[in-house]
Amino acid sequence: MSLPLANPPPPHPQSFTQRLLGTRRRLRGLKNWRSKDGEPLDGPKVSVMLITYNHERYVAEALDSILMQKRDFDIEINVIDDASTDKTQEIVRNYELQYPSIINCYFNARNVGHIRTQLNTIRGFQTLRGEYFALLEGDDYWTDENKLSDQVSFLDTNKSFIACAHWTNKVYDDGRPSEHFLPFKAFGRDIATMQDLVRMAGVFHLSSIVYRNVFELAPPPAFADPYSCEVTINMTYGMFGDFYCMDRYMSAYRVHEQGVFSGRSLEQHWLFHLHGFRHFALYLGSAHWDIFAGAVVGFSRYVLSAPKRGEVAHLTWKAKFIFWGHLIAAAPFFIYAALKRPRITLPQLRFAFQRPEISLQQLKDRMVKKWPTVLVVYHRLKGSRDVRHGD
Repeated sequence: MSLPLANPPPPHPQSFTQRLLGTRRRLRGLKNWRSKDGEPLDGPKVSVMLITYNHERYVAEALDSILMQKRDFDIEINVIDDASTDKTQEIVRNYELQYPSIINCYFNARNVGHIRTQLNTIRGFQTLRGEYFALLEGDDYWTDENKLSDQVSFLDTNKSFIACAHWTNKVYDDGRPSEHFLPFKAFGRDIATMQDLVRMAGVFHLSSIVYRNVFELAPPPAFADPYSCEVTINMTYGMFGDFYCMDRYMSAYRVHEQGVFSGRSLEQHWLFHLHGFRHFALYLGSAHWDIFAGAVVGFSRYVLSAPKRGEVAHLTWKAKFIFWGHLIAAAPFFIYAALKRPRITLPQLRFAFQRPEISLQQLKDRMVKKWPTVLVVYHRLKGSRDVRHGD
């Protein structure tokens, strides 16, 4: 294996417009990526990106969970540290001395992204030389020694899939029992399309995924967006193929007080994802706006009804204003796309009405009772384009 790459510098500050133009250029260059010619990267079969910041309590467990993997192929572990102020770097350096051919240290000289972790993560994408890659944060860990080998074997055999995921456990630092985290059990399928990923019907934690290395060493600038996360990264890779999900628990997401996302309120999480929808709808192009419009409509209705369901006591006036504004703006695109779509499916209707188990007749009765105008759209879809029960 060749020597490690030079340490990528922190990204230069960019405006949204600059990231948009750069992302659109990068995606256009990969339009026919499956048939592209060129020299393969001089790297291992799998690159593992380990993202760290002040993870001295957890990083050894994360590294051990990678090193325990049973495999018959080469890997590299690229530790992307954002100038930790504790002993994280010292711990990683000791591991590097023990595994110099596997572990590569890419440490920032100054902190660039404790709150905006995307600025550090995009540096990690610039170090990925493998045919496939996996991501892990320094406070999470893998739990199955066959995780990498099984996922790589699947992707080697099933060339049409862009990524392979699995179930993730949510573990609590305070001793609470662990619980199922992702994907949503209501999804009920082992294949997720881009539409599923955008609608957040199929959401997979970063620790669970092995991806084909489509972007190689040149990730799109969108990955440095302040609203980029596993959801939007998966949307982007979903442009190139479907995700397959193995129904096994093979990673753990740790919840603790120092976690950047762990300490956020539900309302803050919801606003974060809504802004991500808006930004990535522009990054990924107008060909996908119908999917994003449907996602914004469904997601906004879900959040606005959260107090009635008891998920939160109330929403702030600012959050209500933002979600109502996005709902009103996205609705015309959603209705127009629905009328143009050759057929509308029962799962799509279930998502729009936030009723995962409702029948077609129950949906119709609900529309008659609460939304008479929507019934006109329903009959038009049913009469001229067919309403199917399939996926």
